[in-house]
Amino acid sequence: MNRNLLPFIFIVSVSYVAGVIEQQLIRKLLTYYEPSVRPVFHAQSVVNVLFRMEITQLFELDEKTQILITSVRVEQKWFDENLSWNLTEYGGIRGIRLPSNRIWLPDSYVYNAAFDLTGHAPAQAIVHGPYVMIYYTGEVVFPVLMKLRTTCKVNIKYFPFDRQVCGLKFASWIYDTSSVQYELVTNPNDPQQTENLRNSGGWEILDVKQGLVWLIKNNKTYAELVYGVHIRRRPLYYIFNVIIPCAMLSCLTCMSFWLPTSSGEKVTLGLTCFVAFSVFMLMVAEKVPATSDTIPTIGIYLTIVMSLTSVSVIMAVIVANVYQYAAMCTSEKHRAPRWLIKFALIYMSPLLHMQNKVKAILSQKVSE
Repeated sequence: MNRNLLPFIFIVSVSYVAGVIEQQLIRKLLTYYEPSVRPVFHAQSVVNVLFRMEITQLFELDEKTQILITSVRVEQKWFDENLSWNLTEYGGIRGIRLPSNRIWLPDSYVYNAAFDLTGHAPAQAIVHGPYVMIYYTGEVVFPVLMKLRTTCKVNIKYFPFDRQVCGLKFASWIYDTSSVQYELVTNPNDPQQTENLRNSGGWEILDVKQGLVWLIKNNKTYAELVYGVHIRRRPLYYIFNVIIPCAMLSCLTCMSFWLPTSSGEKVTLGLTCFVAFSVFMLMVAEKVPATSDTIPTIGIYLTIVMSLTSVSVIMAVIVANVYQYAAMCTSEKHRAPRWLIKFALIYMSPLLHMQNKVKAILSQKVSE
């Protein structure tokens, strides 16, 4: 036999033996194992579950439906008293991987999940994964990567410079604190992860707070794990596509008052600005939810500017009518009343800063 093949054969043999020992270990552990029973020897014992959740990606916050879509990594740890073994008896195997449906799992549930009606609704809120990792001490590690659709009440008052706080709520569906006790694991701050999250979508995550809330229902205490996700909108898109054009249109609306009446374009300019503001108003209405709780400040601004534009159009129509009527007045009987002339030339000219122009016109009339 070739001596060069001896190391390869030895490695294959060791791997085969280790695989056989692992199979024997799995058979021994699961022979009388019941997945529906809590993994404790005494019925009064409490299963302590260490719960950790971290957001891996923020997809979007749909303001219209008020649904937050995120990708999270949930990790749960607990001790299963039925799944421990001696290292020396099983070839030093420290850990094995099993399908999650073969052992007991905590029934962690996302309480504020927003169901997608196209899929299987109840399964969308269950924290469930394909495999678990079991160590010789009986510690079970259950990591799950899942995409969440959760409800989030949106405050649109300062749109598009708004900040939102959305909650992710996890709790047991059946067990109270006398059977299963949750404990939160603090997530370490990872600057690299935060930087990656800020570069995705139109939102950035500012902070994630976590807490444990106790709820009493039917004389039983339940633990609810609450994560508060503080996010901020990235307003650059709305600044260049909504705010700057609205500011330009506001300037054009003011310029319509300096446009000479003889040009005949005052009404056209006012109506054009009004239609443009209506388009931006529809753009804002498409982004915000249909709620009567709060009104975005930019919507109030657009409504006020549209009202002023309407007033400017009405005034332009009146001025144009008076201007055309004055052009047709050729006889003395069409002159304005004396009180109106006195009111316009003496009292109104200082308010409009036109007293110098009125004096120049009157002096010209006197010289003629």
